[in-house]
Amino acid sequence: MRARQRHFNPAHAGATAAFDARFGIAVADNAAVDTWSNRTGTNDATQATSTWRPTFKATGGSNNTPALLFDGTTDTLGHSISLTTAPALVMSVAVRTGGSGFQTLAAFMPPNTANFNIMYGRWDPTANWGFAPSDSGQSILNTWTICSAVPNSTATSNSTTTMWSNGANEVTTAAGSRYAGDVSDRRAIGATTSAGEAHLTGSISQVVMIPATVGDPLRRRLERAAGYSFKIACS
Repeated sequence: MRARQRHFNPAHAGATAAFDARFGIAVADNAAVDTWSNRTGTNDATQATSTWRPTFKATGGSNNTPALLFDGTTDTLGHSISLTTAPALVMSVAVRTGGSGFQTLAAFMPPNTANFNIMYGRWDPTANWGFAPSDSGQSILNTWTICSAVPNSTATSNSTTTMWSNGANEVTTAAGSRYAGDVSDRRAIGATTSAGEAHLTGSISQVVMIPATVGDPLRRRLERAAGYSFKIACS
């Protein structure tokens, strides 16, 4: 892998969300995180309520890389980033370590629309990751995974979604309407909203969202750069 791929900043690829646990966290190891700075320079992820803040783990990620630990109960970071175009790419480096039910990695739904764009960890009865409105997904239980998804539409009623795990194509989900008509403002990391709902029990090291068509070469470059950064085998 070339050096420029190893250290590729998703912001340079037009990302609106480019959160990386190695950057933009100004707290000590094991401290609560009130702000996770976006590498694009705008729209940081924040949490004003002290008891709802995730914990920074300097060596809590894959192979002792940095990560944010979410408790599955209250921890979440809100942001103001909307996904309003498709196709688009949403990618997370994450692990789910317990809990049950619908768990969120990152949500980008804008307010007052029927769109619902959310990458999630799910239990049914084994851990899955996926991209709403699908019920399908790939296992990330206790396994750090680079989770990539490309929905072909922002409207949940007619979107199909292609997903990859660690660079390997896993599945293309059928269109559905699981959350069509939901007009809540759901924009957060580690839960659906900054106030909570569908909390993640686990950790996140990176969240990327590019609101544009992303071809396979760029997607693979982003995945491989994440694999190098967080020491995860990526095909």
